[in-house]
Order: sequence, then C-alpha cells, then structure tokens
Amino acid sequence: MYQDPSIAIAPGEVVRFSEQFSPRMLFTHLKVTVVMTDRRVIVRRPNTLLGIFPKGYYEQTSPLGHISEVNAGESFSTRHVLYAAGAILFGLLNLASGAFGPIGILLGLLLIGVGVLFLLNAHSIGIGFRNHGAGVLFAAAGKAERRRVEEAKAAINSLLFADGAELVPPVAATPPTAQNPVPAPPRTAFTSAQASDPSTPQSVLLQIAEREPSLRPLVATNPNTYPGLLDWLQSLGDPAVDRALSTRIGVARF
Repeated sequence: MYQDPSIAIAPGEVVRFSEQFSPRMLFTHLKVTVVMTDRRVIVRRPNTLLGIFPKGYYEQTSPLGHISEVNAGESFSTRHVLYAAGAILFGLLNLASGAFGPIGILLGLLLIGVGVLFLLNAHSIGIGFRNHGAGVLFAAAGKAERRRVEEAKAAINSLLFADGAELVPPVAATPPTAQNPVPAPPRTAFTSAQASDPSTPQSVLLQIAEREPSLRPLVATNPNTYPGLLDWLQSLGDPAVDRALSTRIGVARF
C-alpha cells in the first residue's frame, strides 16, 4: 500500500487503503493518488501546463458516509480532444505556409507532437466514487493499469460495504475542510464573538464547529460559513443548530 506523504491526514485518522496510478502514457511522473481512511476518500491529481508540466495539484474528498457506489470504468476527455485538434491544426498550418523557414517547420512538428500526446491521453480508465449528492470523484489510471484499478475497486468495496464492516462512521464524523485554510488559534481562544464574526476565516470556523459544540449555532448563522460546513452542521441533528440554520433561508450559499 503506497501512502503519499504530501497528503495531510488528520490526527487520529487511519489510512485503510492507498494507491497511485499513472494515467499519462509517457509522463508517468504525473501521478493520481487515491486514499481511503476511516473517515473519508481522497483523490488527488496533478494540475498541468499544456498537459505536460506539473503545476500544483487538485484534491477532492468525500466523507465515507456519503459514498453510495464505487465503480471502475472509462473516461473520455473532450477537452483533450479539442486541445489535440488545435495543436495539430496549427502545426499543419506552420508546415504548409513555410513562412518562418526551418524554425516554422520545427514549430509545426512540435505542435503536431503535442497534439498527438493530447489525443493519446484523451481516453483513460479509472476508479470513480459516487456520493449521495450525485457528484463523482474520479481517479484516472493508465490503460495498462486496468488490473490494478479492478483490484483497488474490489478492496475499497470490501472495506466500505462488506457485512459487519466497522469503517464507515456516521455522516457527521468530520466536516469538510474549507479552501485555502489558515492556522487556527488555540482552543482556549475560541469565543462566541469569533464564532459569529463574518471576518473569521473559514478554516477557523471549521475548528470551532469541530471542537466547541456550544458555539455551533453561532457558526451556523455566520455569513462566512461555507456550504460544506453548513451541510455537516445540518447532518448533526442538533435542535439548536437546526434552529440557527433555519434563519439562513433565502441566504445564498455559494
């Protein structure tokens, strides 16, 4: 089981399954990672420039209690096909015009090569996690990794849905993390004023909701509380929190 050290695991969170795939035929250093803990599923894939150069990453998570189905299947990227068509077209135009001499020919061949790479990577296989909100987390893999994808699907299904499995916690086990988190202050610094202040960072509101049940109603009414945390608060079944959430009717949550 491969565990990516760059994926942050919360204190007390236990990794149950982890695997990496290489969806790019030539650029095998561009890895897609799938991690399942006792609380959530994490899919991390690299962002790229021109489909070749790594530039950061994109990470999606879903609580285990929200996962309704795990499938292995195929993915076809229309975006990659459009990129391929554009690169090949401009490459052919450079070759046909001959306006820039040898440099134009070299540029044309380079563009055609990039287009072919995009085309080769337009179709991929992978493993998908469907949650109750009809969203899908998809981890792409290389065509040669079909067997590993099927094995990963079987292992995750066994952990999630096997009879007597004790890995899936209640839906409210942990709230989703805010984007662009900032360090939270010590627990002793959490106050009612902080929980209700619209300028309190979303990541701090997350920590307050996790650690201070008495302040959750104030977090529920805070205009800066993000949709994922509101959904988590609603899943708790706390009457005081539900009353606070009811006051947000008609308030935009996007």
